[in-house]
Amino acid sequence: MKQTTLLLLFSLAFVLSQQACKNGKQTNTQTADTTTASVPSANGTDVVITDHLAELGLTADSDWRGINLGDDFEKVKGMEKGEPFESDDDHIGYTIEFKNLESADMLYYQTAKKVSAIDVDLFLNNRESVSAYQKELEAYFTARYGAPKPGKEGSQWISGHGVVATMSDVSKGKDFGLKIKLALTNAAATASVK
Repeated sequence: MKQTTLLLLFSLAFVLSQQACKNGKQTNTQTADTTTASVPSANGTDVVITDHLAELGLTADSDWRGINLGDDFEKVKGMEKGEPFESDDDHIGYTIEFKNLESADMLYYQTAKKVSAIDVDLFLNNRESVSAYQKELEAYFTARYGAPKPGKEGSQWISGHGVVATMSDVSKGKDFGLKIKLALTNAAATASVK
């Protein structure tokens, strides 16, 4: 009887240890899925697409979520996967929600049926989230447009093809967030209208 009990206990311990190893492997695999990817941009610089940036829908070859300033305005309606929340003759707005109850609102503006500006409001949960997004977006804009310059509204990047990107921390009290603006310089806007 003692031998049978011992054999059952050893068998049970073996099965439980195998299950624990299997769960450990699954956890390691899930952790490995949260890595970053480096993709060359149009200007040849590697753009690192982190989980946050991928969740925002950013790519190495577009200004915002598959849309470039100067694109036909109708392209926004075909490319944007967010939930539309407002629209008029001058702009259209979309919202996306993230798993952790954070969200982003995007307004795409048009001039002469071309995308002329994009305003983004990121609604975040805490200071740590603001810092993480800010760090990742700074690296993203720097890789795409070059070194930032301090501006009145926060960090500012100016690309060689006329895109001006600004990002500022708009957190106040218990409300945390970032404001991002993308627009064409006057010369680039005039050229895209022609």
